[in-house]
Amino acid sequence: MSSSTPTDDEDTAYRVAALPLEYGETRINQLFTRGYNRYVVDGEDQPEDLVNDLERFGTAAFKEQVRADAAEEPFVDEPGTLAVLATLSAICVKEHPKFEHASPRNIQVLYDIRELYVNNLASLIRAHGDGSLQQDIADVLYSKEPGEDGPHPGRVCTGITEMPEFGNGLFLEIPMAAASRKCLVREDQGSTGSDDGREILTRVKDNKLYVPVGDFDSKYRDYAERAFKKLLRVQEDGLSDDQLTWLTTNESAITERIDRFLETGHHERIWRNWDRGERTIRVLRRALSDAPDDVAQKGEFHTAKELYRAVAAYDAEDDWESSVTDWISSPSSLAKTLADHESHSAVTIDRDGRVNTYRIGRAGTGAEQIEVREIEDLFELPCMANMEERLHEKKPVRKDLYNFARMVMWLPQYQDSSLDEIVADLKDVFSRWPWYDEQETEYQVRYEFSNTIDGDTPLPMNCDNDDLQRYCIGQDQCPYSIWGSLPFPDEMYEQVDEESAGPTEQF
Repeated sequence: MSSSTPTDDEDTAYRVAALPLEYGETRINQLFTRGYNRYVVDGEDQPEDLVNDLERFGTAAFKEQVRADAAEEPFVDEPGTLAVLATLSAICVKEHPKFEHASPRNIQVLYDIRELYVNNLASLIRAHGDGSLQQDIADVLYSKEPGEDGPHPGRVCTGITEMPEFGNGLFLEIPMAAASRKCLVREDQGSTGSDDGREILTRVKDNKLYVPVGDFDSKYRDYAERAFKKLLRVQEDGLSDDQLTWLTTNESAITERIDRFLETGHHERIWRNWDRGERTIRVLRRALSDAPDDVAQKGEFHTAKELYRAVAAYDAEDDWESSVTDWISSPSSLAKTLADHESHSAVTIDRDGRVNTYRIGRAGTGAEQIEVREIEDLFELPCMANMEERLHEKKPVRKDLYNFARMVMWLPQYQDSSLDEIVADLKDVFSRWPWYDEQETEYQVRYEFSNTIDGDTPLPMNCDNDDLQRYCIGQDQCPYSIWGSLPFPDEMYEQVDEESAGPTEQF
């Protein structure tokens, strides 16, 4: 007898939908087939019904109340259909012409679709079956790494039950023999800021742990958000070029909703972490960099009229930049924006003259600037000078090499250089130290340059990094800062902005 599949068995469909990270593409595609089968009637495809439903799902995701309500009452009543509608909606968003050059992680609409999907899935799971599916999920969320004897032979979660002696609510019952450190739950970290002093909420009775179900909900939400990325990837990989063209040609409601928000200036509904002031300052820096010296210069004081001339002449590189330049309608509107964001570390306003003047620098400026024509100029930084001195006595630890290589990689003169050119210049610098070995140095440098974080070049260490403290003379004594003194390109500071806004998420 053949085993059941998500296509023809409801329980299997729910399990694959709930735990897609535990399954391969075959099972996930079978889940999608189940969803698509809803749009086949008497052997005939019903493409108009599919488009209507995915448009309804995609436009509903814009509404905060609908997303919230889906956690209590499912917006879509079946897991296969939910997976299809959510992923197709996300694909339509990613294919919108306005997002052609945008990183998906910066598109707020994708996060809204994912939130509706995750809330909808949670309410479906809660209403399904006798609780065994929740136990299956708990087995994944709370399992420990397999020991020498292999994984735990039985269930990790043996029940979900009320425990009046421990307070109100439900608890997951987990035998001590199956428990991992993930079962140790403390009160919300926001109350104290650290593990120290936080009450342990996990309870113990009869050689079993009892974990509050609220922790299960939190851990599963994180899991489901990561799982949506996999579902989306499998759906994208499974669509042919003709199918993708058909989809984007026939879908219109989601596209029109995005267009309407952009046309009416509601950029915060479209772009993640949208900040009008931050975006304006970023465009101003780029406009000043592109402007002829007789128009304006970055780091110098200019009137609002001079800055406006630079913005008006700037050729925006992508759509969010165009939205900013279009919004700056006059010198006075630019002056008001800068006054509203005077607290930004890149903005300085001089009100001593007859006309206010404005200086746009880099975030965190105030530190002395260093002109880096050659790699050796980095040793003007006191911490780098101390490192250079130490390297005459000892071989570098890996973090020293990492920091030096990444600092060089971000310098403007190396942005368009080949790896061979950068390696050759670094080898020339490293050859001053007695431990230098050409082949070993080349291997180590190339290894460091091959490492990325989710496709991004790692940032150079900043002055707060623990590994730099052994060389630091003290930030309160130093006139320089690594990120503030070196002429790194705007792209580096944009990456800093994105990473400081929250954990990196991608679709």
